[in-house]
Amino acid sequence: MPNLTNTMICWKPQGEAWLQKWPDVCDRVAGAFTSGACYRDVRQMSEADRKALVFIEAVHMMVRDGVEPSVVHRALLPLEEYQAGLADDMPL
Repeated sequence: MPNLTNTMICWKPQGEAWLQKWPDVCDRVAGAFTSGACYRDVRQMSEADRKALVFIEAVHMMVRDGVEPSVVHRALLPLEEYQAGLADDMPL
């Protein structure tokens, strides 16, 4: 399962959000905001810290950068840390 040690979170303001395997070998990331495995300190974080970071980045994506909540949710859903933080009755 993808997690923040091997996956980047990518997004464009008022637009799309997606996960990208790290290291990046795709031009799609050009011009996008990124978080996750592309930063060494993230790859070295504890699981709990990575889980917190996923939800912090989700807020940044939605509130600061205007990405629709449903777009953020669908993009982050495959991430181990995101799934681990969701309520049991959360729609998948």
